[in-house]
Amino acid sequence: MLAIPGAADARTSVYVGVGPVWPAYPPPRHYYYPPPPVYVVPPPPVVYYEPAPPPAVVFTQPQPGPVTVNPAGPSYTARSGQLCREYQTTLMIGGVPQPSHGTACRQPDGTWRMMN
Repeated sequence: MLAIPGAADARTSVYVGVGPVWPAYPPPRHYYYPPPPVYVVPPPPVVYYEPAPPPAVVFTQPQPGPVTVNPAGPSYTARSGQLCREYQTTLMIGGVPQPSHGTACRQPDGTWRMMN
């Protein structure tokens, strides 16, 4: 025999509740984390060095140095009537001693003047 459930055999269940039994957590919060600050360091300044100007060249007349004269021969009287003689000496030319020779004549004031 086969039994068909009837009204008396029907089972009913009612579920009354507000959710799961475990504790409910609030929804997750969304936090905004700003990016770290960006520090921009400017590059060092570029310095262009111009070449130093050449030193100023100043031309001056060299001061006459003492001249020692070694008479090379006897004195003679020139056509102008002056007493003259030949000489030999060493001159400093550009810091280098150079032998020199020539003729010097006596002036009326008693000084000797190199003629050549």
